[in-house]
Amino acid sequence: MAHQQQSSAAPIRAPRPTYASYTEYIDTNNSQVHPTTKIRQVRWNDEMDGFMITALVNQVLAGHKRSDNGFTSFQVSKAIESVTKGCGVVVSDKNVRARLKTLKKEYAEVNQLLSISGFGWESETRRITADSLAWDDLVKGKPELGKWRTKLCRRYDDMEAIFGNDTATGDRAVSGFDNFSPIQVDESLNEVDTPNEENDPSPNTSRKRNA
Repeated sequence: MAHQQQSSAAPIRAPRPTYASYTEYIDTNNSQVHPTTKIRQVRWNDEMDGFMITALVNQVLAGHKRSDNGFTSFQVSKAIESVTKGCGVVVSDKNVRARLKTLKKEYAEVNQLLSISGFGWESETRRITADSLAWDDLVKGKPELGKWRTKLCRRYDDMEAIFGNDTATGDRAVSGFDNFSPIQVDESLNEVDTPNEENDPSPNTSRKRNA
């Protein structure tokens, strides 16, 4: 009786799905689906913010202004493309707009602080600077701003380009952008923030530029 010869070839394995072709295989550390809305939530990190903001800054530099209602669908599509290609995470129009609401609120808070006497901006450390007495007085009336005592605003310059007004100078001078007063933004179900903001517990010893 002849013995059947076994093949030495390796078994054929199905190719692993990629982000480009299988959006349902998004990294579970970066996204989830809300149980009631069934809308995919995205857990943003600094890298994703970087790709998204850079894409929007490029749109500003190219002369593409926002619409009266905010960023245009074309601008958001460029941000989506940048995040997907750069980070391998698929995000939606709603995800990007929700994240931009949060960043817009942070930008407005930083500007509010810079308008207060005694507060300044240190470009090297990306921090708000003030002495201890100024911070103590601030949190008595505006406790929600106390987080900026240690929190960094790493992309303030870029946020100024996409959220700022026509007083910007230099390479990022773009007209037609409105002022943003401090606003309250409800947390969107389409966005989940990770603790990607960097907090520095060290005292403020850097140079201070008064607003």
